[in-house]
Amino acid sequence: MTDEEYEENVEVKEEKETLLPSAVMERLEKYAERTKQDIDDMLTQYFTFIQGFGCENWRDEDADLLEDWAEQMLVETRNVSSGGMAGSEAFVGCFVGVDQRQRDRREGLVNRARRDFALDPNAAISSGQVGHYTKGEVNWVLHGNNGSVDTTTPKDEIPEHSFVADGERICLLAKSGRPKAMSLMGRYYYFLGAPESDFTKDGAIRLWRVDCQGEDANMEITVGESCRIPARLPNENANEAYKDVLSVPLGLNQKIEWTDNFVPEDIRGELAPSKFWTNGELHGLHTRLDELVEAYEAGSRTFTIRGEEGRSGPIVFAAGTINRMSTEGRESEFDETGRSYSLALTSQALQSSHGHQNDLSEVMCWISGACHDLTNPFMARSNGELVPYAEKSFVIVCGRIGMKRKDGEDIPNLKIMGVHPVPRRFRRRQEGGDTGASQFQ
Repeated sequence: MTDEEYEENVEVKEEKETLLPSAVMERLEKYAERTKQDIDDMLTQYFTFIQGFGCENWRDEDADLLEDWAEQMLVETRNVSSGGMAGSEAFVGCFVGVDQRQRDRREGLVNRARRDFALDPNAAISSGQVGHYTKGEVNWVLHGNNGSVDTTTPKDEIPEHSFVADGERICLLAKSGRPKAMSLMGRYYYFLGAPESDFTKDGAIRLWRVDCQGEDANMEITVGESCRIPARLPNENANEAYKDVLSVPLGLNQKIEWTDNFVPEDIRGELAPSKFWTNGELHGLHTRLDELVEAYEAGSRTFTIRGEEGRSGPIVFAAGTINRMSTEGRESEFDETGRSYSLALTSQALQSSHGHQNDLSEVMCWISGACHDLTNPFMARSNGELVPYAEKSFVIVCGRIGMKRKDGEDIPNLKIMGVHPVPRRFRRRQEGGDTGASQFQ
């Protein structure tokens, strides 16, 4: 996804005190209160909406026109069944896992701002995306494409959200002309589903990456539980590598509707992960443990980073019985949390093929710290409660296939994004008890 597409998806919260006409603010505030949205999110939607009418600087427009645009935007937004973001629609299905890494969605914008300002300061400022700070008599002055504004930041302090480019202090600007944070962390959450209007159509269900940003980048989810979310499809001209990325509004955690009412009651049982995740006719993502090598060869892709070529396996759903597992985190320099977890899966077919060759008769599954913290991978649901499960339990996992070569054999592994213990097929783990010397007294 390009920097422009990321920028279109979300704006960091801006100051509420704006010079928009009071009639516009009144409409946006009342609608935000009624729909339990943040007013800053509504402002971002509004500035994005009026750009569609060729408005690059709202200060140049009449108050009556700004008011009409606000009314028009809210009418369109009310017609969006899921609410929460202009242009969004309801997606239904279930979350299947989380990416192990967060990434700064604004890193590219900051780098480009530095480059553009160094090449041509006037052009960078005229773009409306870059502001330039200079020292006034007492406070900093912010220069943007709409003019200069005296700030309340003393000139002996560092201005808010600023960074250095070519020896000068600059910042990123929001559509309102105000500075915005130079960093915005985001994480992909994986979602198996489709637009609600297409859910029952052949070929509609697929695996999506939901681009969660800000506080949502660390939201806890229930893997495998049916839900409805507001989301927006990628732009038609988006890079091919990002055609599976859904944009979502800030505060998605409060907008998820945990429900299975998007299908008739008599077929809701088909949404259980033991059926939904393993239905090859729906999405073709299910792979048997003894077929991971073939799936890797058929679905992996090559890429180049910093001049070095790498290979990435496909994401699949796989089911098996847990041979062993480690629920205590072990130190890992490759995980951003500094720890990782593991479990080993096996199946009758896998053991029949490889006998007692341990490396080949089970598949090692590596669980990231983020997956552990945000999805409860070692807990199962029983009568509405979370309970720990034990070895010999049967689970379905969502993970990316990895491969290593040992003694002339290709040995697959899975980098796990989500785990679903299958009801009535998991064994409850016993925990606690007195392990001290006092138990013998």
